[in-house]
This record gives sequence, structure tokens and C-alpha cells, in this order.
Amino acid sequence: MTARKLDIAFAILIVATFITWLIGEWWTAHAVILPVMAGMLALTFVKCRLVILDFMALRPVKSFWRGLVIGWVVVVLGLITLAYLLSLS
Repeated sequence: MTARKLDIAFAILIVATFITWLIGEWWTAHAVILPVMAGMLALTFVKCRLVILDFMALRPVKSFWRGLVIGWVVVVLGLITLAYLLSLS
């Protein structure tokens, strides 16, 4: 992993975090609808994937380990989604 690629990943993380913050600020004044929440969770997945693959240096390792850690993220985000959907009813 080159320093340039890490800088690009870091810039993407900063922009994604800013967008997440904007959605959070917007949320306080409006009711959050399901597509907005889905977008926020998708953005969170992208951020987690960048951290796992680039900053934890799991990109060059066997796909089993990458899949295991990314699978854990999917499970956690799935549980957050389930909790959100249950809170709507």
C-alpha cells in the first residue's frame, strides 16, 4: 500500500464522515426516512471497509480473514438495521 493510496483512503473517510455528520444534523430537524437511514448505513459500511482493508492492512491477506472481519461488520450493521426497524413499529 503506497502512501498516496492511504492518503486517498483517508480523504474519502474524511468526506464520508462529514456527510454522516450532515445527515445527523439534518436528522435533528426532520424525520429520518428509511432510504436516508439505508444510505447512512451504506456509507458506514464503506468507511468500515476502508479502515479494515487499508488501515488495518488486511487487503493482502487471505480472503478468509478479510471475509471474517467484513462479515462481522455486516452482522453489526444488520443488527443496527433490525433495531431501527423494530423502533419504527
